[in-house]
Amino acid sequence: MSKFLSFTLWFAVFSLAFELPFVQIAGQGLKLWMIAGVLALFILLQKFIKNGFTFIKQSKILLFGSFFLLFSLIGLINSPQKIYSLKQVAILTVLLGLGIFFELYAKNRQRIVLSALATGLFFSSLVAIYQNIAFNHNWLNFEFMPARPNAFLPEPDWLGFYLVLGLIPFLIWVDKEREKSKLPHLLKRTCSFYAFITVIFIAIIISVARASWLALIAEIIILLGFRAWVKYQKSHRFLPSFKLKIRLFSIFLTVFLASYLLISLFQLSRFNLADRFRSIFFREHIITLAQNPVTGEKRKINLEEKDFYSQKGYTLLEDYATDENVVSRGARATSAIDLIKEHPLLGSGQGATLIATNFEHNANNLFLEWWVSAGLGGLLTFLGLLLFLTQKALLNLKKNPISASLILIGLVGFSIVNLFNASIFLAFAWFFLAFLFSHTKNLTK
Repeated sequence: MSKFLSFTLWFAVFSLAFELPFVQIAGQGLKLWMIAGVLALFILLQKFIKNGFTFIKQSKILLFGSFFLLFSLIGLINSPQKIYSLKQVAILTVLLGLGIFFELYAKNRQRIVLSALATGLFFSSLVAIYQNIAFNHNWLNFEFMPARPNAFLPEPDWLGFYLVLGLIPFLIWVDKEREKSKLPHLLKRTCSFYAFITVIFIAIIISVARASWLALIAEIIILLGFRAWVKYQKSHRFLPSFKLKIRLFSIFLTVFLASYLLISLFQLSRFNLADRFRSIFFREHIITLAQNPVTGEKRKINLEEKDFYSQKGYTLLEDYATDENVVSRGARATSAIDLIKEHPLLGSGQGATLIATNFEHNANNLFLEWWVSAGLGGLLTFLGLLLFLTQKALLNLKKNPISASLILIGLVGFSIVNLFNASIFLAFAWFFLAFLFSHTKNLTK
């Protein structure tokens, strides 16, 4: 059973990189993590039969998940498509089971978890880089959005979510294990370790997932602050902690510059990446225009059309215009608020946002989405989950700074990303929360 458990755990974590269905059964897409979820539920059932509630009640996700399911079922009353919403609740049930499995086993088998996570992160990043190379050469690339890789996830933003939230826990674990001299042989070699990190940074950058960029920056800043603070707590001297902060900042900056240089050198992205980052704050970005030399008429063109219009004698110009993607997120938030006003207490059922847009747009704010789908109870449960983790971490910063900082950094990144994306049905989101919950076992208060 122990080997089967270890295999299931490794397979379950690795499968998180594959959100795209690999086969259709009765019109329903089957994903790898669904298979892992069934195996996980089987193991949990075995443990429950053997040990009863004494085993399962250790899970905090079970407590919060029960409320999520309860309020999601209540929301079915107002769902415009009750069968669809019920299917979504069924999927949510499997995800919660998978989350409970991760929470109960991730901490004691952390090397297995992080080995699978590292494999998934690296493999997804290599696929993402290949996709953009293939796009530039008109090869088969499977990109859902031109010049924005998605690897095996439904869209580039989810790829950024997966890579950013997976990277920081992995780095903290590596730092912790390095102190104990327990790192795997490959990660003990400086060159291979930094090559690994650089590949992931490249994939994050070329995904043009701007919410993930913001999350990564926030995570790094907090990580540097925590590491310097822990150093100060040990020595009670400011200079060593300041030097550590500068050294770690230099490492991250070097990795970023190396990644950006490789992207430019091998033309791994057709986007003006600096302009895309600027658009987050100014809500506008640079567009390319083709001007007819005879009539003077201007038309907006895609980057891949530049050669075509240039050969036809058009003059290529650049100008600033409102970023449709940034504006559309605001519009979707407004539409979500309109749905909330219809049923603010009970909600409108899981998937209500998708139903309202005729399944054309994903929800883009997790806080609003819980309120839309599961009512005020769903929103308060989600906020309670975040507050529970935050309190646990803050009360134990001095006693267990590694686990506490991991939880706080993870929550900051998770919250930032989910202000622009709603990850209720993303398996990796539930793994990530379960991973954070598993670290509360080290915290006493």
